[in-house]
Amino acid sequence: MKNRKILYGYQIQNGEVVTTDTEAQVVSRVFTLYAGGASYQKISDVLNAEKIPYSIEGPLWNKHKVKRLLENPRYMGANGYPPLIAADTFHAAQDLIRSKTADYEPKQERPALRLKPLLRCAGCGKTLNRLAGKGRQPDTLYLKCAGCGTVFTISDAELLEETARQVWEHDTPAQETYQPSEEVVRLTNAINRALERVESPEETISLILRGAGARYDCCPAVSQPRQADRPPAINWARIQKDISCITLSEYNSVSVIF
Repeated sequence: MKNRKILYGYQIQNGEVVTTDTEAQVVSRVFTLYAGGASYQKISDVLNAEKIPYSIEGPLWNKHKVKRLLENPRYMGANGYPPLIAADTFHAAQDLIRSKTADYEPKQERPALRLKPLLRCAGCGKTLNRLAGKGRQPDTLYLKCAGCGTVFTISDAELLEETARQVWEHDTPAQETYQPSEEVVRLTNAINRALERVESPEETISLILRGAGARYDCCPAVSQPRQADRPPAINWARIQKDISCITLSEYNSVSVIF
């Protein structure tokens, strides 16, 4: 068994790269097993079960070692290495690898996980780490504070919706508030004085009506709610640029900190 400073199946002899018969047979067998439909993991399991070592420092095989072996063109004689397999055998293995990965689609990342680096404990301010385990809902985050140890459970939807709402509210201008004009103040004072005098009810009523009109003129315009006034989907660029962190309390209260 050789140290793996040189490619599996070879050794250095008198300054030249030569084949190692025992390992060369294993290389040929790996290609045969793969051509027969065995997976990377299955091939590594077979070799480990038969106690065939990979190297001194790392005797156990794994699927990554098998994959690298199958994809290495040196085994068909590239870069001056003595060939251990025929070129047709190597190329057939590459075609099989491509056919198995052609339709592979990487698993879509859960949007809520993109917020994970920003999550902090509201109690101590430390980061929140994901908890692993069986029976977890795939659309829920299970978290534990790295500082105080508080455990949090929050659904992806709740975290995303609350974050989107707070970002939207932060960016939405506040509604105008009622501000009395000088005319309103003047008429209010006049009405108060008139109410102290009962001899001129007509004048008092006139002042009250004028005061009501003046107050109405100071009221901000009320716009009808629009679809655009509802929180949109999360603006990820905005979050990455402007949000400092997102805190969770023990009662799952979400607070976006800008």
